[in-house]
Amino acid sequence: MANVSAPFGFRQWSGTGSAPTYEQTPAFIAYNNTTPVFFGDPVMQATGTTGLGTGYIQQAIAPQSLTVSGIVVTNGVAVATFSTTTAPPVGSFLVLTGTSFATGGGLNGTFVITASTTTTATFQVTGAYSSTLTGPASATVYAPVAGIFIGCQYLSVSQKRTVWSNYWPGSDVASGNTVTAYVINDPNAQFIVQSGNGGPVTFASIGSNIGFGVGGTNGNTANGISTYYADYATIGTSAVLPFRIVNLAGYSPVGTSPWAGQNGYDTTTAYNSLIVAFNNAATKSLATI
Repeated sequence: MANVSAPFGFRQWSGTGSAPTYEQTPAFIAYNNTTPVFFGDPVMQATGTTGLGTGYIQQAIAPQSLTVSGIVVTNGVAVATFSTTTAPPVGSFLVLTGTSFATGGGLNGTFVITASTTTTATFQVTGAYSSTLTGPASATVYAPVAGIFIGCQYLSVSQKRTVWSNYWPGSDVASGNTVTAYVINDPNAQFIVQSGNGGPVTFASIGSNIGFGVGGTNGNTANGISTYYADYATIGTSAVLPFRIVNLAGYSPVGTSPWAGQNGYDTTTAYNSLIVAFNNAATKSLATI
């Protein structure tokens, strides 16, 4: 049966703990975070205008593509300036392309952000470069994921009671209160997720890294389920990608899998489901913060 696109986010497949709770841990969502977070969404650390964590989590976002208007290098420390307002999270990876210096050539590659403002990112470099970038360059910021969201509890303003929910709706909490979220961040956890944006993902992709995308709508408010998927177009060896493919759901090296008739388990057509593990995750990264 050919698969159809029906993404459901990242669902626990295995891990250190046991069903049904596995190794979920508490985290916190700010009361004024109006972006819903759904069951199975990857999450990241929320940051402020200096790129430092606020202590809260938020729904993970796709990599940021930025135009670099300048880079100044002083004693091995580089400061990149962006043409748009942003505050790249400290500890994220900055991938530079198209840079050129009068001395030292191109400063292209992957760097760890050690400080930032709403228009700059600071990182360390090795080698001798003239102090200022000549011409514009491009940058992409990859923030580590902090886990997979699986539910929350909060004191509801409208219902006047504590509500347990499989998703955060983005409102209904009084000012100053905190939403307690539950996430799976075990470095050994594995998840099943449907692929999208091309495919199928083949057996040869096992061991490769992969990013994520979001379906046509951000989550399903009727059932609280995520619409995130594993992005086929991002498959590669880059260490900055958040997940690693460890298996194909329903793959059978001999004969036909008994699951082949289920959506997502046909390994010969697009939208097949994968088993993935964390790669660029807060609990596994050794980034300086």
